[in-house]
Amino acid sequence: MGTLVVELKACLEELTGPLARVTTRRMFGCDAFLASGTMFALVLKEGRIGLKLPDDQLAGLRALPGADPWKAGDMVMRQWVLVPETFHDDSDGLAPWVARAHAAALTRSEDPPTRRKTARGTARQAPKRRRRQSRSTR
Repeated sequence: MGTLVVELKACLEELTGPLARVTTRRMFGCDAFLASGTMFALVLKEGRIGLKLPDDQLAGLRALPGADPWKAGDMVMRQWVLVPETFHDDSDGLAPWVARAHAAALTRSEDPPTRRKTARGTARQAPKRRRRQSRSTR
């Protein structure tokens, strides 16, 4: 399995070489590919390539024979797809999907951070602090 992981990492390095602002690092025990600090591809230690795509592009990749959802234990990782293993030897077939995942990551990295929402759907704000009155003005 170790040789396959090395080969898959080399394949992704070749495909991402011409793409802008790509870095790699180890994350979750895997080789991760990031665009401007936003992860878009992984080489899983099980010997699969995972790509993170926006919702409107997920269905296209998931529909391909051999594509699988990425599961961490029982949890399905939203927006991640394990590419068909046939892509391991087909860099021409893999390249457009890597480019789409990369472009989406660049877009996500440029979006302003969003505020977390409460169950009611409104942004949580810090409580307003009251000004203390001095004893002389009470």
